[in-house]
Amino acid sequence: MKKTTLLFLLVLAGLTASAQFSTFEFVDQDGSVVPDGATLTITEVTQEEDVFTGEVVSVMYAGLSVRNTTATQAALRVVADITRIDGGNYQLCFPVNCMSRYEAGAFTTEAGILAANAVQDLLTEWFPDGEGACDVTMKIQVMNATGQFPNIRYTLLGDGPTITLHFRNGMPDTIIGDLDGNATVDVDDLNIIINIMLGKADKTPAADTNGDGNVDVDDMNAIINIMLGKG
Repeated sequence: MKKTTLLFLLVLAGLTASAQFSTFEFVDQDGSVVPDGATLTITEVTQEEDVFTGEVVSVMYAGLSVRNTTATQAALRVVADITRIDGGNYQLCFPVNCMSRYEAGAFTTEAGILAANAVQDLLTEWFPDGEGACDVTMKIQVMNATGQFPNIRYTLLGDGPTITLHFRNGMPDTIIGDLDGNATVDVDDLNIIINIMLGKADKTPAADTNGDGNVDVDDMNAIINIMLGKG
């Protein structure tokens, strides 16, 4: 009986640890909810004057904020994983400090508390130094906050929603063979071709890699050639 009870508690603990929390949600610049797992493509480039140097720089705003969906204050932090950055730097600000990265890799912001139903701009943006792309996956982590300022202690409760940002500066909207929109042609795109052929995915313009109007084994071969640098 004791072993059974212990096993039940361990399973329950595992389920709790991996639970998806709906405490927070991502919202866009219009205040609309960005669904969990969504991918946003940003193509608009703004020219602005740097307040410190006076130089004109390019910036691409994601316009993302985070909202506390509950009627009480709640704590969170944000994990950002840069999978591609073609020059320039990516910036994310939360709760107060801004973190800037020039290379691919993951980083985590400090934890902070949002008031009930509050919305806070994440100031997530890419400063490109030329044509190219920047891909970032962002995940909210829900935290438990104990103690009083300035001695607040944060512990992880679980994960919230995740979204992916595709910044594209001067790049075509559609790259032949790039079916998942990550600006590269790889084995994942090959798998999508197979799913389209099996009727498990919808046909897209990028899937017709040889331009004959069909999606078939010839398109699979075309993707393989692109991957091998022969396309």
